[in-house]
Amino acid sequence: MIYALAFMILLMVAVMIMFFAMLGELYSRVGPAPAATGPLEEAKVGQRPQAWPQELAPLATATDAVLLVLSTSCASCAQVAGQLRDRFEPMAGYDTGVVLSTADPDRAEAFVREHGLPRASVYVDVNGAWVTKEFGVLTSPSALILRDGQVSSALVFTDVAALQSAVSPVT
Repeated sequence: MIYALAFMILLMVAVMIMFFAMLGELYSRVGPAPAATGPLEEAKVGQRPQAWPQELAPLATATDAVLLVLSTSCASCAQVAGQLRDRFEPMAGYDTGVVLSTADPDRAEAFVREHGLPRASVYVDVNGAWVTKEFGVLTSPSALILRDGQVSSALVFTDVAALQSAVSPVT
């Protein structure tokens, strides 16, 4: 009986060691959790769109603007939209607009209503066609920082407060 108990304890220790070894292997492949903000490598920095949707037209002439790119199929985007609910202008001194990429315009309208986004400042971009063509952006949530209608920098982000901290008015 004592040998059976000792064997069970030894077996449990071996399982625990294997479990932590597997976690270590997973961490080495995946790495640490992503930062709240970081550079968006794919964006066309320096790009000035050839055409602006009516909802975002004010950003074309704004001295400083932020264009947030969200998607209806992205859980992080839903969290970001929820953060924007109470305070749509996340960056002081910046005009702000939202591109909402979606495969289904009806789903986009529901997303806007659900998260209380101001409809006048949201462009529904079916399949992300406009934001991909004009800025090369395929990632959401992301933010394009614009100066006089031209992209000066681009970031991926998961938290509006972190984005606000990372972005300061261009002087």
